[in-house]
Amino acid sequence: MIPFLADIDPVFKVLAPRPADWLTILPEIAVAGLSLLCLLQAMFLPKALRSLIPITARTGLILVAIMALTNGPWVQSADVASFAGLLRQNLPTDGVRMVFLLSALLTSFLAEGFLRERDAAVADYHHVLLVVTAAFMLLAQSNHFVTFFLALETAAVGLYVLVGYLRRSEASLEAGVKYLVAGGLSSALLLMGIVLVYGALGSAGVADSLNFTQIGKALAAQSAAHTVSPLTLTGIALILGGVAFKLGAFPFHTWIPDVYQGAPTPTTAFLGTASKAAGAFTLVLLATGPFAPIAVKLAPLLAVGAVLTLLAGNLGALATIDVKRTLALSGVSHAGFILAAVTAALVLPGVTAFGYDVEQVVVIYLLAYVIGTFLTAQALVSLPAVEDHRRPQLALRGLLRRSPLLASSLGFGIGSLAGVPPSVGFIAKLLVLTLLVSAKLWWVLGAALIGVAISIHYYFSILREAVVRPTEDSEELAPLEIPSGTRFLIGALTAASIIGGLFVLFGR
Repeated sequence: MIPFLADIDPVFKVLAPRPADWLTILPEIAVAGLSLLCLLQAMFLPKALRSLIPITARTGLILVAIMALTNGPWVQSADVASFAGLLRQNLPTDGVRMVFLLSALLTSFLAEGFLRERDAAVADYHHVLLVVTAAFMLLAQSNHFVTFFLALETAAVGLYVLVGYLRRSEASLEAGVKYLVAGGLSSALLLMGIVLVYGALGSAGVADSLNFTQIGKALAAQSAAHTVSPLTLTGIALILGGVAFKLGAFPFHTWIPDVYQGAPTPTTAFLGTASKAAGAFTLVLLATGPFAPIAVKLAPLLAVGAVLTLLAGNLGALATIDVKRTLALSGVSHAGFILAAVTAALVLPGVTAFGYDVEQVVVIYLLAYVIGTFLTAQALVSLPAVEDHRRPQLALRGLLRRSPLLASSLGFGIGSLAGVPPSVGFIAKLLVLTLLVSAKLWWVLGAALIGVAISIHYYFSILREAVVRPTEDSEELAPLEIPSGTRFLIGALTAASIIGGLFVLFGR
């Protein structure tokens, strides 16, 4: 199309991609098209028919998920580069793609009733949700810092909107502003780090010092010759700091409690799953990919980060009484588990747990986290009083009498997050602990086990409010009406929590 651009920079070769390249990202194109369809429906459908928009979004996401699971050119068992090396597809990227699709689908179910009760636009929410999902799916396949940064920032802008979506809620608007500030800082760190790596490696003669493959080869050669420059190391540190913001790792986790507490509950669930999955898989992608040649330098840093993240998340959750803040800080501890898994891979390259490599373990952990989070969120989103920050846990009291089904949803969700056998959450944590044992990271293993013990206390304190603690307000004992769709969703997620764990352990 513009031939001379390819002579300026290899990035511009994407202007003339191979036809087969488009097939590799067909699920992403489908989600983006689905977002556009929802927007067109909001523009042209009569108001009485706009209730079809969430149905359209959910149906489309299910169809895309089915397509992504089928054996097509968009599913790759080995590393395949596309778009002149801008993207990379393999089995783990296909797995994390499913994490994003599942998170978006479950968020849609949570959001519809939640937003209607608060007289908020349902159509716009789904449009932005789908844009963010498509961006996250591309982010997981990035093999170049151009696509990496563009996908990440596209998703970030959409998340700013979703966090501050309730314009009549001061808490939601405040959360949106705080997230914007934190996101801007993380983006600045990332961009500064990318510029430093680009400049340092480019001056060393690397043809495309933004390409992950070429960065890895350059760092391998420099590491063998002990010539890795301080400028390159500084850039890598800044990049990992920006990723730590997205993941919610210590010390970049301080924004999480306030943002998660103030955001709409469906957005909180999406932030805690899809956004964390993006940060987690990005960390795995960078640490075991282009930055792997300097694993000796990165491993101690990530090990310390894992321990501090585990302790900060668990101790912080132990000290708060607000449900959403507790779940937010517990998410920080889960980030610590992911950091621990990546550290094990750096200390002992090729390490596996029950036949799963570190990328597969992270995907399994993220899927388990999605199931546990949404089972818990389904119970919370049905209790409007939980949104009242002056009465943090009172709404949970008497939940077992009001709705045994929601109490069961909360119980199975909490059980999976806490790692109670035989839930998939237990299996996911077992895989991470096995990696730590194989890598002989005993002090990280000790911190993880202490974190599990602490988490059982604060997780089950939430459950105790719903099952044990009585309520003095007779109105709160009124039975809750649960739609049939919600009943089916709770049943499906509960079954997935139990069967999924057994399948991971014995289906290999």
